[in-house]
Amino acid sequence: MKPTFKYMIQGYSGKCDGLVYYYNEKLRRTVCRKLVKQPLTPQNDVIRSVSQNLSSLNVSDDYKRDLQHYTFRYTQKRGKDKYPITSWYSIFTMLMWAMAKEMDINLVTLTREQIENDSLPCRTVKQAVEAGLIPRVLDYEILTNQI
Repeated sequence: MKPTFKYMIQGYSGKCDGLVYYYNEKLRRTVCRKLVKQPLTPQNDVIRSVSQNLSSLNVSDDYKRDLQHYTFRYTQKRGKDKYPITSWYSIFTMLMWAMAKEMDINLVTLTREQIENDSLPCRTVKQAVEAGLIPRVLDYEILTNQI
């Protein structure tokens, strides 16, 4: 939702009246969403473990730049009905979950050595696109930096 402000307020971030407001630099606007308190479930522990493990992979800066370039192209390509992805990490997690589903890989125990030794398609963005883990975008062929 795009909120509008009165009295010349340029931006606002925080929580108010059951909503969360924040400024998104890539969209260049303030966005708000409902404040949702999720109940804790066993799935929360799995997601936390996977997120911690993916963060511990320490992807290279060149790989991050490739993912940022891919994110820019993906956002350009998307239709009006799809929500824009504005973070390289969002694409990275989307790619890793797709790989885990397709290749039956446990993301909690995945290591950088396993990625390199098994030649997994997440090694480069180009290989991930060619494996069908993430959609094709313009100029994906140049995104060849290793994880």
